[in-house]
Amino acid sequence: MDKKKILFILSNLFIFITTAIVVPVNLIVGSRAARLDGSTYPYWGHIVSFTVQSNIFLGIVALIAAIMGIYAYRKKLPLKKGLFTWYLIAASAGMLTCLTVIFFLAPMRAAGGKNYFDMLLETMFFMHFLNPVLAALTLVFLSGDTKIAKKARYLAVLPIIIYAVPYIICVVFAKVWPGFYGVTFGGRDYLIPLVFVVFCLALFGISSALAYFHNKNTSLKA
Repeated sequence: MDKKKILFILSNLFIFITTAIVVPVNLIVGSRAARLDGSTYPYWGHIVSFTVQSNIFLGIVALIAAIMGIYAYRKKLPLKKGLFTWYLIAASAGMLTCLTVIFFLAPMRAAGGKNYFDMLLETMFFMHFLNPVLAALTLVFLSGDTKIAKKARYLAVLPIIIYAVPYIICVVFAKVWPGFYGVTFGGRDYLIPLVFVVFCLALFGISSALAYFHNKNTSLKA
């Protein structure tokens, strides 16, 4: 158990530290894909993207988890139950970003004759792949023996619901943000409700899968 706690702490410190480094770098010099595409949208403006926001959220939760992990390790106590809900929400949001890139955005980029891996290199290796996957693995295998409550799986959908409001306002109506994710498929705004439902279902599926595999490795009740 102590070994797991140490790995839990180290994993979360890694997520926090790398996030604290790569997010500012990304907003200053831009991602590889943005530079190659010659985007006219300022790099710092990408802070409104779900990728950056979900990674910042994950980094904050990881820092809190590391601090709580250190306290639990020193006091020989289990992790607080409330942490599991927040960690599930953050890890699920991160994995949604990861899977969206791997199975949607990168293939669309490749279909347009560009390099599939442009969105998975440099700073985006951490934001689009490594940190979300590491958070998911940490939740499943290293986060202790307390089971995740069922309601946490539903709460995990909140990030995409909260993000959808400003996204629709600023992309569809005000048109002050670029369509980062191409969910209108070339200006077909009527598809957004359908895409929103798909993302909600995907996020719920991710949170349910993470909670299921975590709970299989635990012995205590939620």
